[in-house]
Amino acid sequence: MKTLKKVLAVVLSLLIVFSAVAAATAVSAEEAAEEVDNTYIPSSITCNRKLFEPVYVRIDGQPYNLLNPIQAIIAMTKADTEQEKETIAYTYLELLFMDILNLLAVPAPVANTTFEDAAKYQSKNLMPGHLEFIDSNPGGVWSLGYDESSLVPDDVLDRPYYLGGYLLQNFPSNTVEEILDDMKVYTVVMDDGSGRGKVAFCTIECIGISNKDIRDIRALLADYAKENNIVSINVTATHCHSEIDTMGLWNPFFLKMANNTLAALTSQFIFKTKSGPDEAFMQLLKERTAQSIKDAVADMKQGDLNFSKKDCAEYFSDDRDPTGYDGNLYVFRFDPYQEGAKETYIVNEPAHPYITGLKTDESSGKQLSGDYTAAMYQTLTKYGYNFMPIIGATLGIYSDRGPTNDDVEMNERWMQADRYGKELAYITMSMTKTEEEIKESDYVKNNEKLQAEIANGGEHYTLWYKDWEPVTETKVEPILNVATKEVIITVENPVLMLVGKMGLVNHKIIENADGTFSTPTEIGYAEFGTNIKIAMMPGEISPELIYGGVTIDAENSFSGTDFNAKTCNESLDLKEDDVLLCFGLCNDEIGYILNDNDYCMIFFDDMEPFGDHYQETIAFSRSSGSSLMNAFEELVKITK
Repeated sequence: MKTLKKVLAVVLSLLIVFSAVAAATAVSAEEAAEEVDNTYIPSSITCNRKLFEPVYVRIDGQPYNLLNPIQAIIAMTKADTEQEKETIAYTYLELLFMDILNLLAVPAPVANTTFEDAAKYQSKNLMPGHLEFIDSNPGGVWSLGYDESSLVPDDVLDRPYYLGGYLLQNFPSNTVEEILDDMKVYTVVMDDGSGRGKVAFCTIECIGISNKDIRDIRALLADYAKENNIVSINVTATHCHSEIDTMGLWNPFFLKMANNTLAALTSQFIFKTKSGPDEAFMQLLKERTAQSIKDAVADMKQGDLNFSKKDCAEYFSDDRDPTGYDGNLYVFRFDPYQEGAKETYIVNEPAHPYITGLKTDESSGKQLSGDYTAAMYQTLTKYGYNFMPIIGATLGIYSDRGPTNDDVEMNERWMQADRYGKELAYITMSMTKTEEEIKESDYVKNNEKLQAEIANGGEHYTLWYKDWEPVTETKVEPILNVATKEVIITVENPVLMLVGKMGLVNHKIIENADGTFSTPTEIGYAEFGTNIKIAMMPGEISPELIYGGVTIDAENSFSGTDFNAKTCNESLDLKEDDVLLCFGLCNDEIGYILNDNDYCMIFFDDMEPFGDHYQETIAFSRSSGSSLMNAFEELVKITK
């Protein structure tokens, strides 16, 4: 412990010296006074900030450079509240960490063969969707086609495939050692009969899919989409932590980084850049996803689309205090007119499928599995239904069964994922049922384990349907409106900038004239019927950016400033009977997306009084939240 303290003391001393030297090169506070606004800590402090560029805070009219340790300490002493003092301290540390990491990231050579100069960049395969939104559709009728396909390669156990998630716990090997279930792509293709074009939605059980890979899928279907009047193709991910790596960050990372550095230094002459994700597997994934869309089109049938929602907040937990979340389970049920055809359930909820992939003394963490969505699929299929999951605003939202009195032995993590998924499937099938009807259902009467617990008085198992209240299901009018918009966002995070330059991720990287880097992503807006509004967002977005919340306001945010853009619900100006959903990780995975004013990149958990802020370490930029919200506001205006 003494040795550790000495090391930390030396590191801290070096940081202070480093920051003091850097600050000495900065302009004086007086020279910058006119550039400092009246906010407490500017929420744009590091977005596009140059190395060693000072950041000022104004207190009682006097600006203080927070990169200078002496001025930072003076600012802390003059701050009015404990929260302001701690904000200054954490901001000072953030600036140090960012500059030190940028010392590594900025001079790193570019090995990414997909880098593109901003002046030459051209957007391709965007598929903007419906050019005109409608609010009525006389004579229209819903059509829906369904498909699910396996993405598991035949040689999955014959050569190394790496699981996406929990790299450090399995370091240096994150290879697939066992197959528990499947890795699927679920697809629905929908049409409202208006003649304006079909829309495809795919969900892949994986950690995430880059926008570049999604545009490759669209390119494979370009001719087919024209022939079949498909105007929009959207691909989401479940963010499952126990499927084959689709992003490139959960494999022999450091070996590939060393190889790609040499490839850059030798101009690809001796060494060649190695892709982060397995290229052969990604090609298989793209081809099978494209085929899944074709198969869903071939399966299209007319029918009714129904919608219901139920408060299931006890099944979710929020790991980022004080951010709230939408605890509803949203269920679309498509009932085809064709006799004997299967109904299709589309389920939207926010929880990370992370259960199986966590290594414990009993679980290896190296088992390929779809986690709880696999259990939902197996259960709903068993009772004759099609199933498609779509993850919502999932920032720090995790699965949490909730009810107590639950000491059923489930040592292995997959058992917990299995039970959790099955219960969500039971809830999905029970939305409009009464408690008595649930007790008489096949999935309760024929469930031997559940019946054994009931016979035992429920001593070890809290019944999921106890005190059940049914909800109302409504028919959705045949109105389908979908539009998407490209957004160019800054890549500010030095760690992610480095892996992008090294070619270890599949994102398209744009190099700007000023030396900064960006990446194209996209957002979308959809309407099902007259009152169901859907924000389609890339990455793991904060629920507060969708629905609003406490940290949107200055009083509860890290920076002490208000969020500088409208949230989705504000842009939509929702009416009393409107329902707002989020399709998260949609058409891209850009990590966590936070509101700019509550962002602090310092790698610490449990900051007091600000809660957890680990999400910033896997966020592209401080400004991603406002960039996406501004683009969403513009898109909504265009569709009106």
